[in-house]
Amino acid sequence: MYFSGNVSYSSLPVFLPTILKAMGFTAINSQGLTAPPYFIAFLLVILIMRISDKTQQRGILIIILSLIAFTGYAMLASTKVVAVRYTGVFLAAAGVFPALGNVLVWTLNNQGSDTRRGMGIVILNYIGQCGPILGTRLFPEGDRPYYSKGLWICAAFMLFNAFLAATLRCLLFWENRKLDEKYGKRDGSVETRVGEENDGPRFRYVL
Repeated sequence: MYFSGNVSYSSLPVFLPTILKAMGFTAINSQGLTAPPYFIAFLLVILIMRISDKTQQRGILIIILSLIAFTGYAMLASTKVVAVRYTGVFLAAAGVFPALGNVLVWTLNNQGSDTRRGMGIVILNYIGQCGPILGTRLFPEGDRPYYSKGLWICAAFMLFNAFLAATLRCLLFWENRKLDEKYGKRDGSVETRVGEENDGPRFRYVL
């Protein structure tokens, strides 16, 4: 998920001014028009992370956010209408930024010890940071002015991200059921999900 999200995420800040310029805006205006989508994304990262912290529901939010980002990239890729494409920029930024934040936290939530959390974040970044290697190469000069191929690839990766989140959530739900059968059901408070190991009596996976 982190790799998939980073493919789309990395291409947005690097090529957004170029994409906006291709819509007919001047270079200066293209730089300025990148600010509103990023500001909305900034607010949504704070809001979504707070909601996911309170509800302890990471997977569902990642699915929703990934589908929002997919819609935004698909709008950018499939039309030449400036207003529609600029709306797609907002949706892409609003989906991909908070989705990646939730992937990071979800990884840490589901490790039952400091050692597991440390190694989990290392493995996550080792694999996930390969995404920008691909993402920054999706917009060659030959695809000007609309860069449809690169945008469709970003859309596909966000759809794939939603699929991965749904699959992982189902897997973790199944693992929690096995832990409940082994140790008995817990009341769902934060304390009951914190254990020393992932198969301990106090540990339950965050969905």
